[in-house]
Amino acid sequence: MSQKEWITLIETQDRLQAEILREALQACEIPAQIFQEGAAQFAYPLSVGPLSLVQVCVPADRAQEAQAWLQDYLKGNLAADDEESEE
Repeated sequence: MSQKEWITLIETQDRLQAEILREALQACEIPAQIFQEGAAQFAYPLSVGPLSLVQVCVPADRAQEAQAWLQDYLKGNLAADDEESEE
């Protein structure tokens, strides 16, 4: 059985934003995981420095698709697509 190679799609210092991005990617059927330094997420509520970084990662073979989705998301293009489909 082979393991997936995960790559970092984006890093953020906001755990909630990372959770939203992960859920949105998964809704688009793109596997996504969140990785954060061990102690930072449980014992120490850090909001600065390298321990506060949260990585949203996707499989390497889905990276281009995920990057394209992320660019549309950051530009606000996804909301326009939803509004057009409702009309």
